[in-house]
Amino acid sequence: MSVSTKLFSDQIMTRFSQINEEVQLRQTKISTGRDITEASEQPIKAVKLSALEERLTQLGGFQRNVGTAQQRLSLSDRVLASADEILTRLEERIILARSDGSKDISAIRVEVSHMREELLGLANTRTSDGSALFGGYSTDISPFVQDAAGRVQYHGDGGAHTLAASETMRLPTSVNGAEVFMQVETDDGIFSIFDIVDSFDAALATEASTQDNLSSETNTLSLSFSGDRVPRDVSFTLKSKSVEVKILASEVVGGSHELLKQKINEQSPLTGVTATIDSVTGRLELSAEVGQKIELSGLQVEGVSFASLNPQFAMTALDGDASRVLAPDAQNLSNQHAMIKEANAGMALSRTTVGARLMRAESQENMLASRKVAIETDVNNLGAADLERIITELQTLLVTRDATRQAYSRIVQGSLFDFLK
Repeated sequence: MSVSTKLFSDQIMTRFSQINEEVQLRQTKISTGRDITEASEQPIKAVKLSALEERLTQLGGFQRNVGTAQQRLSLSDRVLASADEILTRLEERIILARSDGSKDISAIRVEVSHMREELLGLANTRTSDGSALFGGYSTDISPFVQDAAGRVQYHGDGGAHTLAASETMRLPTSVNGAEVFMQVETDDGIFSIFDIVDSFDAALATEASTQDNLSSETNTLSLSFSGDRVPRDVSFTLKSKSVEVKILASEVVGGSHELLKQKINEQSPLTGVTATIDSVTGRLELSAEVGQKIELSGLQVEGVSFASLNPQFAMTALDGDASRVLAPDAQNLSNQHAMIKEANAGMALSRTTVGARLMRAESQENMLASRKVAIETDVNNLGAADLERIITELQTLLVTRDATRQAYSRIVQGSLFDFLK
């Protein structure tokens, strides 16, 4: 069968195009190192490879999340460490203020004020992207705000930020600010760190004008109990004749001494102290046996857990024109020390929580790295090109293409003039 020149040329050109495509395909494989450049080459193998690459992409997202969690937790740890140091410094200032020879109360108050501002600033710490670290889900506000009365209020929420660290695990990225700064557990209840610091400042301010106990110079003591109009339980220790008794009166109203008189007189057989109410002044008059003194201490008033700059609840003893004030135990520096220690213990627990979460994040980071190596190995085994084989095929194709070109060139050199010769 004869073949026309045109058909021959078309077939040769088609073959050249095929060889060039084969050459280009192998050059692409060599440059990328991948055996599969198009899914149509090896469909089943391409599907498996695509699934592995998708898992690698997912792992990359998990690794980024773990990195973000570590950054936030590390920042939380540094902030809580600073807050812990401040609380330790406050403990030192309490010890200094309670020392008998301390004359630096005013200076200590200045330090306490600055430390309170430091705590407020730490509580409102923001991350590198401007999010409130301890505000829960309310990341666009300052979660700790001082109100008109000077008390710090929490405007965040109870949300706990988490990020996906695997298909089944979510990592917490911080601790809740309300739990750290606003929920210090004490013997008297749950209070904020800021209220505790304010109480310390108030105790310092009234340290010179109040005292822990009242003692009579003789066998009589003239008292006045001040409070509000809300009935409250009131208790204190009464001592006379070396006998101490606990006086507890329920539903006492400020300015009214009837219930106190009744409870004191119930203990008269033990203490030898009797109580009367002066008909003119309305004051509570205590009388002990001749030669015995009267001592009052440990005043506690229901609902009073903090020191106040202007103590509303107190027992005042009049000695001529002078007065001495027995404030509730909450006003005493010793009580402030106990609350600061509890705040410090709570802060240490929060730091432990953050540390445990950091360890968990680091462990997950190592796990993800191991998974990534395993999947990358599978991808390499499945999709990596056999460069030695492909280079050999490329060289063969190039030789074939060049030989074909030379042969075609020799064949098409003939013309009509050559024929006429």
